Amino acid sequence: MYPGKGKSVSRLRPVLLVVGLAVPLAEVGHLIGYGLRVPQDGAHGYFPNALQAAGALVGAGLLGALGVLILARFLAGEVSRRKPWSFALLFSGLLFAQMGVFLVQEGLEAHAVPVLATVASGLLGQQPVALLAALALRWLSARLGPAIRSLAGLRRPELVILPPLLRPAPAFTVAVYRPGRPTRTGGQRAPPA
Repeated sequence: MYPGKGKSVSRLRPVLLVVGLAVPLAEVGHLIGYGLRVPQDGAHGYFPNALQAAGALVGAGLLGALGVLILARFLAGEVSRRKPWSFALLFSGLLFAQMGVFLVQEGLEAHAVPVLATVASGLLGQQPVALLAALALRWLSARLGPAIRSLAGLRRPELVILPPLLRPAPAFTVAVYRPGRPTRTGGQRAPPA
């Protein structure tokens, strides 16, 4: 591996994630921008299917991330956290990318440059979506990476839900008899060692 290459890849991940999420999130913002009603004209005929696909994509990603967090919690116990990504950068990056997708989409639908009213309604619709997505990404950024690393580092998964006394004993346990030491039976105390 080349020196410094690992840092550039780790810095590129949030950017790629924001750009990848901009398309489905822009569709949700598009719906909010139109006041939760989809125009029935021919230019928006594709919109219900696009909105359904965007919702499914975002929902599947969120459920997958939460599934990893739950699995790590059950198998690895308490998972450490790292410093979360910057909220301001996430919010502004998501809003910028979503507005770009929205304006390109509106320009293609109208076959013209979007007017100021379209830009304003798009901005009003994209802001709450970008805000909620930035909050969710900031929360996940502190937890998901360490959870994945803790799952990858497990040699033998062990449920940590049960207290130690209720956990099943490993199958390879061998009882060792030590001569000279009295054995205890229920309720008896053994002499000090």
